[in-house]
Amino acid sequence: MYKILKYLIILAMFSSCGFTDLMPSPTKQPLEEGSRPEDSPPPIPDVFTLIDIPIHDPLADFTDEYKDDCLKKIFLRCPPYTEYWIAEAWMDVCDGHSIVDISNCRWQHDCDPLDPLLESNQPCQTEDGGPGIQDVYCDKGKVQLTECSPCTEEICDGKDNDCDGEIDEGNFTCETVCGIGPAYCVDGELICEAEGPGEEVCDFLDNDCDGEIDEGQRNACDDCGPVPEEWCDGIDNDCDGDIDEDLIQQCETVCETGYETCIFGQWSLCTAQQPWPEICNGEDDDCNGLVDDGIDCECNIQDVGILVPCFEDPLICGQGYKSCECKTPECTEFQMTPCKPACMIFNTQPCDPQKGTIIAEICNNWDDNCNFIIDEGLTKGCYSGPPETLNVGECLPGILTCVAGQWGSMVPVNVFGEVFVEDHCEGEVLPQEEICNGKDDDCDGVIEEELTETDIVFIVDLSGSMNQEIDAVIGALVAFSLSYQDEPNINWSLIIGPYNDIGSGIYKEKLSLKTNLGPFSAFLASVQSIGSMSLNGGYEPLYDAIYLSIDNICDPSNLEYQKSDLIWKFTNISDPAIPSFNINWREDATRVVVVFTDEHGQSFLTPPGESNTKGDAITQEILVNAINGVEDLKVFVFSPESSKNSTGNKVSNGAWVSFPTGWEPITMAGDVGAWYLLSDNINVMFNNLMEVLEDTACSTSSE
Repeated sequence: MYKILKYLIILAMFSSCGFTDLMPSPTKQPLEEGSRPEDSPPPIPDVFTLIDIPIHDPLADFTDEYKDDCLKKIFLRCPPYTEYWIAEAWMDVCDGHSIVDISNCRWQHDCDPLDPLLESNQPCQTEDGGPGIQDVYCDKGKVQLTECSPCTEEICDGKDNDCDGEIDEGNFTCETVCGIGPAYCVDGELICEAEGPGEEVCDFLDNDCDGEIDEGQRNACDDCGPVPEEWCDGIDNDCDGDIDEDLIQQCETVCETGYETCIFGQWSLCTAQQPWPEICNGEDDDCNGLVDDGIDCECNIQDVGILVPCFEDPLICGQGYKSCECKTPECTEFQMTPCKPACMIFNTQPCDPQKGTIIAEICNNWDDNCNFIIDEGLTKGCYSGPPETLNVGECLPGILTCVAGQWGSMVPVNVFGEVFVEDHCEGEVLPQEEICNGKDDDCDGVIEEELTETDIVFIVDLSGSMNQEIDAVIGALVAFSLSYQDEPNINWSLIIGPYNDIGSGIYKEKLSLKTNLGPFSAFLASVQSIGSMSLNGGYEPLYDAIYLSIDNICDPSNLEYQKSDLIWKFTNISDPAIPSFNINWREDATRVVVVFTDEHGQSFLTPPGESNTKGDAITQEILVNAINGVEDLKVFVFSPESSKNSTGNKVSNGAWVSFPTGWEPITMAGDVGAWYLLSDNINVMFNNLMEVLEDTACSTSSE
């Protein structure tokens, strides 16, 4: 009888409280006891109700352990569903999820707490009798009204502020650091379309909206583009503080080719021989191709019969002779004979009256060996330094070459190519000030400084705005690395970016590890290849480049993020990918990072859990902390003055906020490096790089 009654009860409950409306207790609000305050409960639903029927409690048939493991309390919704009626039940999950007990249906709430907003923007009347709007909402099962807000000007908040029955209608504006622009309201949020700050380029406009124009982009002459070439005009054309410096050009006279230098805006006299009136000296003084022509060359009685070697017309090559002879029968007047070959003088046959004796070529502007080439292959050693330093240390002799009867060599001169400079000793190496390169630079027989093991990572910005400085960067890097190419203690690495590898079909800005730490040859080839690349990037992830470079040698407690947690913003990629972007630092080497950029510090890595539409994962603070977690690391940065201690702007919680983006604080982290001004002058950059090595790789030799 008990079982039949139990089945009837359960059947009645299922017919009124559908089993498909099961709601496990963890997803529902806790049940509250009691009835509606103030109001009487609604009519009881038409369901089978158990009242005062003494029946056996089915839960008593189970042990406490079974109850804990298998019996779960659930709640069932009861009709009418326009109100909140529920029934409490127990389910046996260990026995096919069967219902073992069920209670009466009871009224619970005025409204569903899980669906709190009942009606929005309901018309209402304010305390002063004016029109307004309010929301109807469910608060802990009770129907509540928000305060009646008076009608105001429409704003973007998902409400009908002006009580016209429309939400967020109208035209909106917003303001950035660059000014006011249009905005659009989407789902109660204002999407700002006003112009934001961009990358500063040299165009006489304030692209980044910081109140300064072309900061860090103008050349030394405060203009856009490359620095002008120096011209001989008495003006400092290249704006380096010197006027008409190092200007030399080729010049010529009817006699020969020479060179001239610029002095006070005027070209000096040409070093080439000038034509002079002919004198009796066996030379073509007036440069008309004839020797001693149009004059009588006199000699004395004691000179008669003496043969004088000559190399001149009418001979065309070889060595001839001329002699003094009597001009009159009385031998009171004398003259020099024309230059004749020896065969004519000594009557030997065969004899060519135009060819002299063939001799080895000498530096005299004459075809001595009759091969129709003048002064060919004539060189000799030279050295203009202190004699005691020759062939000591780095000091080496040079070479003089004979050109048109003069000893010297060709010297390159800016846009004019090269000119021959008399007595210029080509290739000689003279004593220099001792530098830290493991060599005897001052040629005193002692190497004062030696190099320690050093790993150097160069990070070069290839964005479009680097077009003025990139040649100087490449030139300085090549010259610097060539100075240390034979040093096995130095390992070199190159990271470049951003650039668009358009040929790959991927239109994203790439950060590339071109050469990992290794020998000089691979590094030099990578640096030289930069010259053929297009500078087309604009999103410079250089804070990211440093962070990724030192991740594998940093104390984990100093890292804000693990590489595996980071992704690139949709605008950027890297080669290799982030997890494989590792520098193979040596364990006991001094670590050096050198950055060349014309921009402030930026990050395009996305923090964990964020959309790839966001960047800025690596802030200045995060990067400084990471650098502080690496032993024996110094960071050096070449950038404009404007980015030394700069700040950036970004939108946070709907407002523009400033944050630090400067480079000098980065260089002050770790073992403390240095900040240098980015320049388009190769010599300045080279000298600064030598200071970097002096500060990192050099140690005094213990003699």
